[in-house]
Amino acid sequence: MVDRQQVLQTLAAEFQDLRVSPEYELLYANQPEPLSSVFAAIHERLNEHFKFMNVKMNAGRHFNAEDSRQLITLINSVNDMRRDLTRADIELSIRPDYLALLRECKAFLVTSGGSPIPTDMPEVEIERYEPVFGTNEWAPAPAAASERQQLVLVGEGSFAMVHKYVDETYGMTVAVKKAKSRVSERDLARFRKEYELMKRLHFPYIVRAYNFDETRNSFTMEYCDETLGEYIRRVNQTLSWASRKRIALQFLYGLNYLHAEGILHRDISRNNVLVQHFDRGAVLVKLSDFGLHKHPDSDFTAVTTELKGSIIDPALESFKNFAATNDMYAAGVVISYIFSGRLALGSCAGDVEGVVQKATHRDVDLRYATLADLIQDMEKLEPPAPIRPDESPA
Repeated sequence: MVDRQQVLQTLAAEFQDLRVSPEYELLYANQPEPLSSVFAAIHERLNEHFKFMNVKMNAGRHFNAEDSRQLITLINSVNDMRRDLTRADIELSIRPDYLALLRECKAFLVTSGGSPIPTDMPEVEIERYEPVFGTNEWAPAPAAASERQQLVLVGEGSFAMVHKYVDETYGMTVAVKKAKSRVSERDLARFRKEYELMKRLHFPYIVRAYNFDETRNSFTMEYCDETLGEYIRRVNQTLSWASRKRIALQFLYGLNYLHAEGILHRDISRNNVLVQHFDRGAVLVKLSDFGLHKHPDSDFTAVTTELKGSIIDPALESFKNFAATNDMYAAGVVISYIFSGRLALGSCAGDVEGVVQKATHRDVDLRYATLADLIQDMEKLEPPAPIRPDESPA
């Protein structure tokens, strides 16, 4: 590790001639010098360039040559700063939206003749009221340091670990999913795509993602109390039929939303459906764990044939041929578990068993054509006996 003080002095000298507006100084008032001044100066310069870029988007989408060179130099300075701080054992964090902007600009900016702004690049949402730079020692949010001290392990998979902590700013429990240190670059890319998908999705029965931390290869997300598997095992002897139907429909609504967005989950299981608890025994179920998701535009698993996922459809010959009907099979298995509390198919009774059999039929042509069709039949199901007045409103 290089001398920390020397690195900080070099940074201070590099940016000492830049004037900083009071509004940007205030954003980083909680940071120690010289990082406070450096971060404020870079933030303000970036915003000036982004503001001018927005103007040029409405005037031919041609970013001037000198402005292109200045922004390239500034982006290079940020990258150099990150490298130098890392050598001094200080991890630079950049807010995900600004980090994505820097990468996008780096890709299209050229040093001579001006830079054509990509036609699919939207106007930049400029941040003037919140910091976009921080470090592992001096994070932008005052409560961040204490959050990291309260991490509690709640789950672990092949490529990532999930912890929970209490966000002291909002007084709520949040989950953080972190990639393991020795995963491959390809798996890291998949991990980032999982976050980007969850961040984009907005639906009651899908776990929400909040922010990505580039320095830790982790992201924060909505916390749920337990998995569907844990919940059913715990309450199977007392859970009413009506509650099971509501839970099954919430699960199906979430999966149907994914399919409507052109996304295949490909790893549906009782442990990848999570449960949130509310007062008076009410619960809400949410789909999670999108590490194996497939979007039509994705090139992942283009040549992969190894079967993956928790529930393997016997009709699936290779993972690269995974289709909506294979998610359908896994959905049928989960429905069977919700209503019976048993892992084996054929454990349900009455009309529910008919729905499960159609969803999991060995002949894929005899399965439900769409999840909407499955939902329609599920919504029509009636309980085998009158509902007791004291049944839980889960």
